[in-house]
Amino acid sequence: MRNLKSIIAILLFSLTISFSANAAEKDPSKVTSELRSEIMKFLGDKIPLDLKSTSSAEVSFMINNQNELVVIDVDSNLKDFNSFVKSKLNYKKIITKGIQKGEIYKMPVKINKGA
Repeated sequence: MRNLKSIIAILLFSLTISFSANAAEKDPSKVTSELRSEIMKFLGDKIPLDLKSTSSAEVSFMINNQNELVVIDVDSNLKDFNSFVKSKLNYKKIITKGIQKGEIYKMPVKINKGA
């Protein structure tokens, strides 16, 4: 009887692990594109910078356990843009599902002259 209980417990445990490993998650590229569009809504269309030419930047961020966006670094030669991004994005709630919490994401941003 004791062996039967052990065998059943092991069987249930292995089934649970196999089902959780095969759980269908969203396509990672779809999740990141949804996340990107959500972040671009936070940044908005009008960036209050006086630019002489088009510039680019790379924003590194992560999502914490409360689904808040935390800006880690803004790789740009525009100091004003760095502070603008941090003020607009830090600790904003994200509604996109399927995001890995604690994982560092990098998003390129293009800043146009007329923006």
